[in-house]
Amino acid sequence: YINTLEKLLNRGEDPEKMKAIFTQLQSASSKIESVIRRVMDFSKPSEPKLVLTDINIPIEEAIKLTNVTLRKSDVVVDLGLGLDLKKCRLDPQMIEVVILNLITNAADAMKTIDKQKRIAIESSENNSHVIVKVSDSGPGVPHRLRNKVFDPFYTTKSNGTGIGLSLCHRIINDHGGSIRVTGSRWSGAEFVFEIPVENGS
Repeated sequence: YINTLEKLLNRGEDPEKMKAIFTQLQSASSKIESVIRRVMDFSKPSEPKLVLTDINIPIEEAIKLTNVTLRKSDVVVDLGLGLDLKKCRLDPQMIEVVILNLITNAADAMKTIDKQKRIAIESSENNSHVIVKVSDSGPGVPHRLRNKVFDPFYTTKSNGTGIGLSLCHRIINDHGGSIRVTGSRWSGAEFVFEIPVENGS
């Protein structure tokens, strides 16, 4: 967003266009603040602020924030969001952090691959839970590491902190749900989390 704003300024573009970019910057900044707060509170987690919500809302917000970056990285996003899903009691910002982490990890995993880069984001439900899947066409997670990737500070990245997936695990647990990793349809990684639905929703 900042790079785009700089280009618009240099070209003397319409102020209304720049105003729209500023709005996006403010939104992205607040999301960054939320992520940083969660990392700083990692050893002293705050309680989620649960509201009755459609799981697709934080998913769509996360996609909006990552669309430009993914497009620049030649990542194709396949969306398969279920319609009229039962509502859950969840903290939308925290769930958005989970989706952002999973999308970012998927994009990072595909940086060096030669085949087409794809991320699929799907939501569905069964009788008791909503189910969210984020899968990619990257190298995948070996079976021997699938039980370790959610451990705090465990990372296979040279510049990673090992906080992202453990943070996802904690957030989903705080929502009474579960998260796991398996293989995707493209032989990459597929992260699946489930959150209980509100009875009668």
